[in-house]
Amino acid sequence: MTSSTTIARLAGPLLLLIGIGMALGMLMEGEAYSSIMREFIGSPALIFVVGMLALVAGLAIVNVHNLWVPDWRVIVTILGWLGILRGISNLLFPGTVQTLGDRMIASPGGIIAGAAITIVLGAILSIMGYEALWEPAPARRTSHATAAASRSGRAAPRRTARKK
Repeated sequence: MTSSTTIARLAGPLLLLIGIGMALGMLMEGEAYSSIMREFIGSPALIFVVGMLALVAGLAIVNVHNLWVPDWRVIVTILGWLGILRGISNLLFPGTVQTLGDRMIASPGGIIAGAAITIVLGAILSIMGYEALWEPAPARRTSHATAAASRSGRAAPRRTARKK
């Protein structure tokens, strides 16, 4: 399994569930969910802790996966760099993060749009990460002697080491 697949298997379901939680929270809980988000964004300590975690996660991803290729794997790299930027901004500019968070919470459409983007990214990474689990395994190649023996019902001849 490659680092791309491993990271996709970790980040994909996480992003998918976060996005679904955001969407369901806004659609079903409404004001209660907005209240939770306001409480979160109002806490400089939480912003700082999330910044540390985002920076560590972003650095970990970029250190093992800094691939700029024209396929799905670039999403993993971009998420790593976004994690680094998020971590730096949370640690150095918590007030600005609070202001931006307040603006986003004020617009339910912004939360739904963020949830939709998160769901799409999570789905892509989950599909690509777990793709190998539902692909059929390639047929195993057998030697001519083994194939002939299995057709005739006899045991395949054993190969033994030659003595010199």
